Amino acid sequence: MTGFCTNCAAPLEPGTKFCGTCGSVVEVLTAPPVSSAPTPRSSQTVRRGGRYPALRIIAFILKILAVLTAIGAVISGLSVASLPNSLGIGGAGSAIALVFVLAGLCYGLFLWASAEMIHVLIDIEENTRRNAGFSG
Repeated sequence: MTGFCTNCAAPLEPGTKFCGTCGSVVEVLTAPPVSSAPTPRSSQTVRRGGRYPALRIIAFILKILAVLTAIGAVISGLSVASLPNSLGIGGAGSAIALVFVLAGLCYGLFLWASAEMIHVLIDIEENTRRNAGFSG
């Protein structure tokens, strides 16, 4: 196996006592074996669910609230649409019901998007930490 000079890093033939490039006494450093795939650093392992448990719980709760809000919007829209004409709203009941449903669905979508944004921010932090070489 070919070694390398510790002074100038020139390749050395086996058994030489002096470097042919710089003339220093040879202390042979052997080259490490080259593997086909680099070994991952321990800091590159992604840990799911390890960091920010409170934010993950908040995101989960926001998703539950989003579903409940959408269901509530549909139920309230149906109940307003079925109000009798004796309340004096006449044909406007359908329009009010539509507004209730659309507003509730929009708010549910906003809650779901907020939960997803929390996950995106956590993923960005984990990716930044992994690429910067921090372990944690």
